[in-house]
Formats: sequence, structure tokens, C-alpha cells
Amino acid sequence: MNENENQRGAGFDRRTVIKAAAWSAPVIAVAVATPLAAASENTPDPQPQPAPGGGLSSWQGGTSVQTWTATQPNRVQVNTGQTLGFNAFDGTTGDMEPAGKFTAGTATVTVAWGAGNGVTNPGSYRLQEQNLHGWTRVGSLPADGTSGSVTYTYSGVLNGAENLVQLPVLWLLPSAGGALVDTYVNTTLSSDFLSEKTSGSKVP
Repeated sequence: MNENENQRGAGFDRRTVIKAAAWSAPVIAVAVATPLAAASENTPDPQPQPAPGGGLSSWQGGTSVQTWTATQPNRVQVNTGQTLGFNAFDGTTGDMEPAGKFTAGTATVTVAWGAGNGVTNPGSYRLQEQNLHGWTRVGSLPADGTSGSVTYTYSGVLNGAENLVQLPVLWLLPSAGGALVDTYVNTTLSSDFLSEKTSGSKVP
């Protein structure tokens, strides 16, 4: 008080001190609140949960088998332009869940060829990978032959139309070259948290 009185002179009184203290209180409160606000902004978003079961999740997209015989080399194209994803639904309201809320876990696609669907004497084919689109092959490429299969995995498939991923694109080429020979191509989709989905096509 003595120092302030010396600087301000005789006009400095008790009411001035009280008024100054009152104005300083909000400044202290703001300084305390600021770190709390910053902490809330840095809270990480919740991680996607496993896709709900009980019919509340469904695959979106599918597979395809196309045969090319007018251009060289003649070939069977598997999954060209095809995508994979899934939708999830609220069990109470039936509404679609927000995109990115759920994960399929590790998705798996397996392509197999050989006998089946009326093909009893399949011809020999060799596999050629065209574009894996980020999928990882499990094991080595299968050898040429009248039957074979190959499997690919992909992590991070989330629900919602904006989360679709391209399937790996494969070609099957007749081992001897030339015309396509009889075979049956089957594709299976599955994941950690979604049920299996299969489709197949007789070639040619």
C-alpha cells in the first residue's frame, strides 16, 4: 500500500483497491479454463466397432466374371471394376448407421477355378494379377493347372457408401493359349464380422 500511495498520491483509497480486485477475477478464471478446453479438442475420435450381427449388416457390391474372346490374349477377367463395402443399420429404428462407425475387420476374397456347375473336365489355366488395389495375397501364386485358388486380404473396410474399396483384378489365361476352355470360376467374400458371400460363373 505504501508503494501505491507514493505513485498515485493522496487520491488512492480503499474503494480503488476493491474495484481493481473485482476486475482481475475474470482474468484468472479464463486462464484456468483455457487448458481444459484444449484438452477436450484433443480427445481422439472413437475407434470403429465390429460390424453388428443379427442381420444388421449387409455386403455392398459384389464380384464379376467376364470373358474376352475378341481381343488377344483371350482371357477370363475376374472382378474388373468391382467394389466391396457394407452397410450397417440401427436395430431399433432401422435407419442406416453413420459412415465409418463400424469395421468389417479383415476382409477376404478367394477366387477358385476348376470343376463345378456342370464342368466335369476343366481345362488348364494360369493366373495373372492385373491390379491388387491394396489387397495382400496370402501365399504364392498357384501353378498352372485344371484347378487352383488364390486368396487376398484387406484391412480397414468401414461401413458407408464412401468407404467402398476396389476388389483385386485377376486374369485367367488358357495355359496353352488360344481359345478359352471350360472351367468354373467361383469367388467367395468374407470378413471377421460379416457372413460369407459367394458367386460363380461357368466359362466360356
